[in-house]
Amino acid sequence: MKIKTSDILITGLALFAIFFGAGNLIFPPYLGVVSGQAWWQAIGGFLTSDPLFPILGVLVTIQLGGQADDLGKRVHPKFGLILAGIAILLIGPLFSVPRTGATTHEIFVQNLFPMVPIWVTSLIFFGLTAYLALNPNKVVDHIGKYLTPSILIIITILVISTWIHPAKEIAANRLEQPFATGFREGYQTMDALGASLMASIVMTELKNRGYQAGKHQIKAGSLVGLVAFILLALVYVALAYVGSQISAFYGPDNGRTEVFNGMINLTLGHWGQLLMGICVALACLTTAIGLTSACSNFFHQASGGRWSYQQVCLVCVSVEFLISLIGTQQIIGIASSVLSIIYPMFMILIILSFFDRKIKYNQTYTGGVIAAGLIGTIQALAAQENTIFYRLFHNMATWTYSLPLTKFGLEWLLPALVTALIFTLGAAIKDRLAS
Repeated sequence: MKIKTSDILITGLALFAIFFGAGNLIFPPYLGVVSGQAWWQAIGGFLTSDPLFPILGVLVTIQLGGQADDLGKRVHPKFGLILAGIAILLIGPLFSVPRTGATTHEIFVQNLFPMVPIWVTSLIFFGLTAYLALNPNKVVDHIGKYLTPSILIIITILVISTWIHPAKEIAANRLEQPFATGFREGYQTMDALGASLMASIVMTELKNRGYQAGKHQIKAGSLVGLVAFILLALVYVALAYVGSQISAFYGPDNGRTEVFNGMINLTLGHWGQLLMGICVALACLTTAIGLTSACSNFFHQASGGRWSYQQVCLVCVSVEFLISLIGTQQIIGIASSVLSIIYPMFMILIILSFFDRKIKYNQTYTGGVIAAGLIGTIQALAAQENTIFYRLFHNMATWTYSLPLTKFGLEWLLPALVTALIFTLGAAIKDRLAS
């Protein structure tokens, strides 16, 4: 079957739009600010964890069959389902969706009505989310079609303006390991967690376009992923570059939404900030509706219908509302510890799954996941300063940061591969003795 360029471009643009959430806008500029003259190293790390790993996750899941629980099924069938459930909770009611509400308040509402408290914004925002998630209509789809192009146009104007009038002074690098910091900052987009869910959307679209054979789906999916990767990379690089240009005005003590607001205001002025604020607010709303619906559907189906879609949806929205009240920066801070545990596990599964047909034993996956998760857990617990966990795990965490590839944020990779090999040898020996 001949692969049509139009199919690849349309599906690639759709995948780009799905990954390119409003929350993704606030991380690259902050990296540009804190890394200053070393912004290209920091964004290089960011691009490795997002979009490289998320796109690889989509391609691997397509190769495995295209279902949300395929990525972890070789550890154990139930593990695959649990992992998918954890992912949808993190990108849904626990972190990503509450962040959309908080971001809407800090980027849009706060600039127009500084006296309005966040609970008012969140009440209205999640009230709309609940109503539209419970009563799906095409208004949201129509809005979504115009939002991404609008945001991209503003970003283009932003970059051109910055390029024509570059900063007279760019701050020196403030990071010890720019690449590793950028790599870990990419965790916050949580796109890799949603990769297996996005794969099912790509698979459905490709099947609807006539790509029924597995080899055609994999080839077309790879090209779709390449289109999405290039577009995401261009946007992230552009935003990091503009962030570096305002690094003399902001620093690590400024929050990510504060940096984003300042970047737009310094470059495009009040009206540019207002226009971007409207676009971001609407994009946050459509993202919140989509992720809330996806989460509600997932747990409705996972419960075998015991929990109705409406019940799950209302619980999700209630949780999202409450968590949003702590603000964007606090949500990011809490998420960083959880993501440092779960992200390496997803990444090692993505890496191993590329060689799925050549890996004989399921124990290979088990060993890799255990080691990656263990190192992430040690680092997450040691990051809890002024707690008993800090005292218990600080020395162990310091040791993990002395492992190879630490400067790339991949200190978990070698232990995960070695442990995977040990588990593989153990399974092979057991297999030989049994025969």
